[in-house]
Amino acid sequence: LRAGALAASKALHLYRDRHRSSMMKRASEAFRTITGGAYRGLASQPDGDGEVLVALSADGGSRLAAELSKGTCFQLYLSLRLAGYHEFAASRSPVPFIADDIMETFDDRRAEETFRLLADMAGTGQVVYLTHHRHLCEIARSVCPEAALHRLDEAS
Repeated sequence: LRAGALAASKALHLYRDRHRSSMMKRASEAFRTITGGAYRGLASQPDGDGEVLVALSADGGSRLAAELSKGTCFQLYLSLRLAGYHEFAASRSPVPFIADDIMETFDDRRAEETFRLLADMAGTGQVVYLTHHRHLCEIARSVCPEAALHRLDEAS
């Protein structure tokens, strides 16, 4: 009985790894891109009655999402949002993607990679990124010269 349960568990694990959803695959690719390859992707693993999200580091290790730095955790969250947007847009009319200062904790290199992903996404639908950080506007301008940047001045 124990051998059967172990075999079933291994088969389930193998099936899950082989048949990862397209959203998880896209989220993994986005996370790898945003982190500049510091993480090779994302995976889910069983945890009691549910599953937990795990970041797979380039050195072969893994970390629970809760163990990541604040900035890397935001990058993981954004990767999931980007993947979810693409899944939604693949089967419906795309709606605007709106993000408010989600890159405030990103270093410049990771912000550049993120703006590249957002520029690619703009080919499908409208992308609106709000920030009060001027250096992010400059990064956006250099990475996406065709993007329209609007300055919203404080009301007098």
